[in-house]
Amino acid sequence: MTSDQIIRAGDGLVLGPPAGCRDRFLIDSEHTDARFSLVEHLLAPRSIAAPMHVHSREDEFSFVLEGRVSLRLGDEEYVAEVGDLVFKPRGQWHTFWNAEQEPARLLELISPGGLEQMFRAMGTPGEDIDLPALIAAAGCEGDPDATEPIVERYGLTWG
Repeated sequence: MTSDQIIRAGDGLVLGPPAGCRDRFLIDSEHTDARFSLVEHLLAPRSIAAPMHVHSREDEFSFVLEGRVSLRLGDEEYVAEVGDLVFKPRGQWHTFWNAEQEPARLLELISPGGLEQMFRAMGTPGEDIDLPALIAAAGCEGDPDATEPIVERYGLTWG
């Protein structure tokens, strides 16, 4: 970064498996007094970003930059394309994935911020984490059983 106010295209820590969902950390909540954070999700072809989950504290807004992103919001499935903005409010079960053969990218605005720290912990190589404890500490709940049919139907991988 050449300035505290410009994040260059090559800047930002990127963590996560190349064949799955990688996260590029752009603005951490510590820089916004926890008001929000901004993460770029880089989805490999045929990958899923997360199991079905729900947040108790955060709203998420996903803006599709590249490719097509499939989503499960509550009981409904959608496809978002370049230029589409998706609102995932706290309290709503959701997940998202790339069912296509080309990569997808989206910006994820999280409000209030803080959830990006869970992404960071989950994506750090060699990090020995207690996943259920990490998810619970972030005020989230996951449902792997509800995720498996999505993974099977679209032939997805976790990376």
